[in-house]
Amino acid sequence: MRMRPRTRVLLALATVVLTAGSVTAILASDHQDTPLVELSPRLDINDVYAFPAPGDPTRTVLVLGTSSPLIPAQTPGAAFGSKDQELYQIKIDNTGDAQEDLVFQVTFTGKAGNQKVTLRGPAVPNSVGTMNTLIGGKKIKGYTNTVITDGNIKLYAGARDDPFFIDLEAFFRILPDRKPQTGPLSTITQGPLTFRPVGQAVDYLRGINDLAIVIELPTSVIANPATNGRFGVWGTISRAVN
Repeated sequence: MRMRPRTRVLLALATVVLTAGSVTAILASDHQDTPLVELSPRLDINDVYAFPAPGDPTRTVLVLGTSSPLIPAQTPGAAFGSKDQELYQIKIDNTGDAQEDLVFQVTFTGKAGNQKVTLRGPAVPNSVGTMNTLIGGKKIKGYTNTVITDGNIKLYAGARDDPFFIDLEAFFRILPDRKPQTGPLSTITQGPLTFRPVGQAVDYLRGINDLAIVIELPTSVIANPATNGRFGVWGTISRAVN
């Protein structure tokens, strides 16, 4: 299987996996791509991952990592946006035209600590691009922070250790214009135009959670034989779900 990257895609082995377990109360992650996202962190997409399922190369794992609603935030108080506020989507292009052919749509109801998650798809979207509405068809439902199995699809939505690695202090010394507007990292000034040597880099996200949406399913469900199984994956978070 070959996978072609699209917008905001990182094709790598992620440590976010479909296993249930306890989550300790630690700070929530936010990659804060822009000043606007810094002010609305729940709309931030940290990373998108796509990789073969561990132990079964016929299945694929898709991961959409997002921030928590408050930064910093204790994990028990972190929550996804409610259905009438945010729509989380993973989109698949399996024809090579850079437009989504299939979508997974994920919505949430309830408050932190007792949220329910609903997965729609994969299905053909009602429209492509930025104007999206909820698709019909079968729904998979359950609670966050729990592995949900329905047929050949597994779903997990909840806090997980952020698998991304970055020496953020060094990054902001190289590109100080990308630093946040508030907090201790906002005071960093220009430094050496290089990262720290191997073995000396500091993983700023070590021990920090993000909110992850993880979907595992047979690759054949999303791959297209007409394009030799190649597909692109990207994620979106949008407001005002209809």
